[in-house]
Amino acid sequence: MIEWYPCFIDIEASGFGPESWPVSVAWCDHNGEIRKLLVRPLPEWTYWDAEAERIHGLDRTRLQAEGCALSEVAAQLEADLKGMLAFSDAPDFDASWLAALYRGLGRPTPFNLDNADDLLVGAMLRPGELLWQAQARLDRVKAELRTTASGHHDAGYDVGFLVALWRRALGETVKMNHGLGPVPQLTATGSFKRSEGC
Repeated sequence: MIEWYPCFIDIEASGFGPESWPVSVAWCDHNGEIRKLLVRPLPEWTYWDAEAERIHGLDRTRLQAEGCALSEVAAQLEADLKGMLAFSDAPDFDASWLAALYRGLGRPTPFNLDNADDLLVGAMLRPGELLWQAQARLDRVKAELRTTASGHHDAGYDVGFLVALWRRALGETVKMNHGLGPVPQLTATGSFKRSEGC
């Protein structure tokens, strides 16, 4: 059983470009527990791309009703990630959306992002193997896992996918859960290690 996980993170946004902002953020802690929050937009966050909404399935009305205040999103992120290095499959995009979130609070992002693929390739690398060989194997594992589930472009699913890749990199068998991501591990009380909401 894996006892330590990297902190993976994923963000869905209102679109692309400098005026876009985060609509949903998910991450896991070092125990592999996944958290996901919807983000309540600030009044000045007006940029909205209908194509992005079609992809992630979140509309502004739902975000207003169910989203967490920026201060709450930041508090929960910092409880798990402050001062740490988190890993994203799209670190440039996710860093810009985190920066938008923290600009809304008037402060800098209190943790850094790096590329999840670099971490995963390093974990998969076998003695005497070249990096491209480990990358090719990682690409095959990604394709294999994606054939068994749908749900891409949901932040919680995407973090679960990265958790599954980490587990596979360390030699574990992983089952996907029909669009909900990998079957989460159980807590001591028998519940899934997954949480949502403020």
